[in-house]
Amino acid sequence: MKVKENISLRENVEAWSYLAPATIILLIFWFMPVVVSLAMSFGNITALKPIDEMEFVGLSQYTSALTDRNFQKTLWNTVNYVVYSVPPTLILALGIAMLLNTKIRNRGAFRTIFFLPYITTWVAIAIVFRYLFHREFGLGNWLLGIISVDLLGMSSAWRLEWLQEPRGIWEMMLFGPLGVSIADMPFGVDNIVRGPSLALTSIVMTSVWRDTGYFMVIFLAGLQNIDKTLYEAASIDGANAIDQFKAITFPLLSPVSFFLLIISMIGAFKVFVPQFMMTPTGGPDNSTMPLVMYLYQEGFSGEWRLSFAAAVAYILTMIILLLTLAQNRLFGRKVEYGQ
Repeated sequence: MKVKENISLRENVEAWSYLAPATIILLIFWFMPVVVSLAMSFGNITALKPIDEMEFVGLSQYTSALTDRNFQKTLWNTVNYVVYSVPPTLILALGIAMLLNTKIRNRGAFRTIFFLPYITTWVAIAIVFRYLFHREFGLGNWLLGIISVDLLGMSSAWRLEWLQEPRGIWEMMLFGPLGVSIADMPFGVDNIVRGPSLALTSIVMTSVWRDTGYFMVIFLAGLQNIDKTLYEAASIDGANAIDQFKAITFPLLSPVSFFLLIISMIGAFKVFVPQFMMTPTGGPDNSTMPLVMYLYQEGFSGEWRLSFAAAVAYILTMIILLLTLAQNRLFGRKVEYGQ
């Protein structure tokens, strides 16, 4: 018995010796900052007041953040980014994955081409797309000029501002030509019908272009895991492609879809780099600034309101947590994990 105990003790010591480096790094650089920032959110730390002089102020930082109009605007910008980027990315990724799962020539080359944008740095992507969305020399206005002049016979004098346009896309496309004044609508409704600004929409299009390839690869792995005999049996029974998608592909792909929905929603709420690289000041009228960028500016510029920034960070954490739990409650039971 003593021999077995010695062997068990030796195995535990050996295991912990391998785990210790990673555990220590996580404790120092992840767990401790989480605890310290949580404590800071209940204090009043600024650049002029170090942490050892912190005074407990309760939930005042949280109430200040929730009632701040800039916080509300950036929260709405973040919600718009999530709503307008996550569904198109997942739908496009699934469609491309289904096409590349068929027997077409050069499938490997196409998969590589679609995945390449994701491994490209945001700095390079931002530089390229800022030129694409340039008012005078950008490809976007050049293509719109071709469509309006050559196809529709319209004047080419107008130019879209793209990354400098604070007006909402629905306000520009629908309500502007109809002469409807959004300013007369009730508070809250005007934000919905206005839609995200054209500047934010430009960033959304850039993000969709970059991220689609990553989700495509994961969808493709899920599709290749589905037993092909199921499609053969369905074809014998007379099921067409739409019937096979509804009865086989969609249900058996639900674990992958659910996983991608969760991680894409979380990633979209934490977005920072695209807006910071393409519109460093938060865009026209702060119309592109997400919550994380607002947190960054409040905590690390100006007065260095560290406690306020920590409170914003934990509000964002709670929003993500609640939305994740809600998605798990709504869609988790519909996921089919077996074939």
